[in-house]
Amino acid sequence: MLLTPIQRPWAAVLNLIGIVLVAVDLAQRSLDGAPVAVAIAAWAAWAAWLVVIFVPERRGRLRAALYLGMVAGGSLAAITTDVVGFVPAAVALIVLAGTPAFPLRLVGVAAAGSLILIAADALISTPHRGSLTGVLSLVAVTGIGGLSRRQYRISEAQSLALLEERLAVEQERAEVAALTERSRIARDLHDVLAHSLGGLVIQLEAVDALLESNRTGEARDRVQAARKLAVSGLDEARRAVTALREPDEPLSTIVAALATTHRTLGGQVAVRGNADRGTLTAAGRTAARRAVQELLTNARRHAPGAPTTLDLDWDDDILTITASTPGGAREQERISPGGGHGLAGMRERVSEAGGSMDVREGAAFDVVLRLPGKMSS
Repeated sequence: MLLTPIQRPWAAVLNLIGIVLVAVDLAQRSLDGAPVAVAIAAWAAWAAWLVVIFVPERRGRLRAALYLGMVAGGSLAAITTDVVGFVPAAVALIVLAGTPAFPLRLVGVAAAGSLILIAADALISTPHRGSLTGVLSLVAVTGIGGLSRRQYRISEAQSLALLEERLAVEQERAEVAALTERSRIARDLHDVLAHSLGGLVIQLEAVDALLESNRTGEARDRVQAARKLAVSGLDEARRAVTALREPDEPLSTIVAALATTHRTLGGQVAVRGNADRGTLTAAGRTAARRAVQELLTNARRHAPGAPTTLDLDWDDDILTITASTPGGAREQERISPGGGHGLAGMRERVSEAGGSMDVREGAAFDVVLRLPGKMSS
């Protein structure tokens, strides 16, 4: 789970404060008279800590390597520096253990390596400046704290996934209910036509027979009854057709509802432009709705808390939808569980509606969709 844009600055500030305090202590007191190897290890761990706070979170392998360096250097200097040098290792262990993106086997390797290097430091540190028991207790505390943090993040992600799944199920139920209702209306329409036309046929046959018998008065009555039946059937048919026709809900209303759902789930989105200056085809409306839904879902999953901007506007009977989210969501999609098919499916749906889709990556992750309106299709 990634830090939100609000959390990132605070995390960087807290890390910088810790880096400064550790550097001051190492320079003034902790490394006084320490072996050269220990001093190099302590400063290497400190340097890795300084570098890792500026490495983007999508560079997972590089960050993992820096954290392992912090664990190695900090552990080798733990006892000699009276635990001060172990601070970068403790920070790295907490992050490795607390981040679900890092596998548990990597955490186990880091913890085992830390214990081995602490034991090596205890052998070369003469006399011991720190307590071996105290350092080992700190390793245990950081490990337990990191694992608790990991469990919390996993539970939070699962809760969000369940909520999104529930919304998807509810939406699917609504669509099934709509299809059921349309089927019912279609049956009603069939019954109306069968009843009206069947009754007209009977009435007209009776009129024909009455006219052959010169019973014009009765024939007139039959014609009037047939006319009433035809008017009644036409009214019922019109009502059924009106109910069967797909509701012409404005696209802006659809997007606003999706944006409201996105905000309810903790996301940030700003919708700009006028999506109702033109009219999409039925396939285009479906593609636009599904695309916006998928884009907001990806933003919540791969850049939680990051502000997404949706621009919708018409130009020469072409609706352009531009979604922009900072943080490189596409790279996150390739490594996130359950991701990897959303963009492909979106591109296929847009293409089937006669449109096109472009993806741009940089400081922000941009997706540009172009869908033809009814006049240009």
